Amino acid sequence: MTSIAASAPAIAATEATAVTATTTATSRTVTHIPTGSAGWRYWRSATAPASTWLTESTPWPNGTAPFGWGRETGPVGTVLPTVSGSQPLSTYFKKTFVVESELPTSVRVTTWADDGVVLYLNDREIGRVNVASSTAITHDRSYAVSAPSSLTARQRPVTIDVPVSALKPGTNRLAAHVLSNWRATPNISFDASLTATYAVAGVADDDSVAGWGTPDWRDEFSYVDPATGKPAVDPTKWNVRERSTLGLLFDAAVVDRQQVTVDSEDTLHIRADWLDTPITRTSGTGPTIWHKTGYLDQRQLRTGDVSRGQQYGRWEIRAKTPTGPNTLGSLAAFWLRNSQSGEIDIMEAWGYDNAAVRDQVIDTATTTVHTHTSNPSLNKKFWWHHSQHGGPTPVWDGFHTYAFELTPAYAAIIVDGKELARTTPAQNPTLWNTEYFGSPLHMRLNLHVGPSALYWGLPDPNNRAATQNLDFQVDYVRTWAYEG
Repeated sequence: MTSIAASAPAIAATEATAVTATTTATSRTVTHIPTGSAGWRYWRSATAPASTWLTESTPWPNGTAPFGWGRETGPVGTVLPTVSGSQPLSTYFKKTFVVESELPTSVRVTTWADDGVVLYLNDREIGRVNVASSTAITHDRSYAVSAPSSLTARQRPVTIDVPVSALKPGTNRLAAHVLSNWRATPNISFDASLTATYAVAGVADDDSVAGWGTPDWRDEFSYVDPATGKPAVDPTKWNVRERSTLGLLFDAAVVDRQQVTVDSEDTLHIRADWLDTPITRTSGTGPTIWHKTGYLDQRQLRTGDVSRGQQYGRWEIRAKTPTGPNTLGSLAAFWLRNSQSGEIDIMEAWGYDNAAVRDQVIDTATTTVHTHTSNPSLNKKFWWHHSQHGGPTPVWDGFHTYAFELTPAYAAIIVDGKELARTTPAQNPTLWNTEYFGSPLHMRLNLHVGPSALYWGLPDPNNRAATQNLDFQVDYVRTWAYEG
């Protein structure tokens, strides 16, 4: 898979149209705490609150979000008080909400803070934004990692998927410990929302799609390794690659099968982490390798490998990409290749640094078609930048569904159930040229790092903070067979 240049001409596409699916509604979403809601309690003082502040009701002042103090905070619902003398590093917020006896199937918190925030649900920490993961948090000795402006923080909210086990029937409490990056900070600001998804009782799950029926193949990542009793990648569905089978790729990461895991919630994780010791290429071509990453596919490189493909069909993934702040050099991808030279990158999403936005499309995803990825002079490529056709931006705010349909009559991009673009052999004959696309396509899932400053950024070992938390999360992968 190769990168694309932002200045090249876009693919011809029809106007975006909604795809009518027969999927039965099996859930309802409830916003328990909306953005800008009233009823928050807050504490801003030179002294720390009581140690029981997370669990007990306290007579703190009551206000409406967003909260702010100082200059250039942007619009706020409540102006926080100025503390006499040096301003405190810490400000605290909490809000209660009620969950009925039926617990939800998923919970998400979206927040932004100037400068950083540690979140708690009841007395359980559920996430940190711009706060070091290894730091014990105190009132007057803990700092945020960096100092984004309030405007930047508002523009880059972070969504955290919360374990449902953190909830309980009845009254629950969302709490936030907001931290400044320095004692003389000129401002702070904060807001948060919480939504929960509940199953609809008595309604059967139906993932059929109009015109396609039900998937002919799927992986919900629910496999359990019988030898260990732990979640794992199903070896009958994917080849989890390593350096011995792929060698050194052109990017700045070495493939390591330990970077591919499945958690207890049936979510696949493909992670990229810094190496303690870099790998230098003996050939002298390509960058020094500073990362290890994961790679899955369905192609046969050796006897016993999973081999599965189809020339036409529908491919779909639900995934969350590591493409927000502090992800410079990341490229999460779900793509198709064949035994010729054809490649279809169904979903590529670029990461970026806080300080330098390298590409005008970093907050969206892209679908790209290549004829020759190994020979640029022969490569005829075209693409859709999803946001230019009504797709979501930013995409790193949570999970999104990406689908691609290819038949003898058309090709289409569908994101979150909405058709973004469509092309036909008359509009774009390259995609139906049998010289490139005359054989079955197999799926690949991986997280690239690098390969150079020219494309999606080369991580800098002297600025590791700019490339962190590279975790490509996949809820499921499904395919539908084309039957004419």
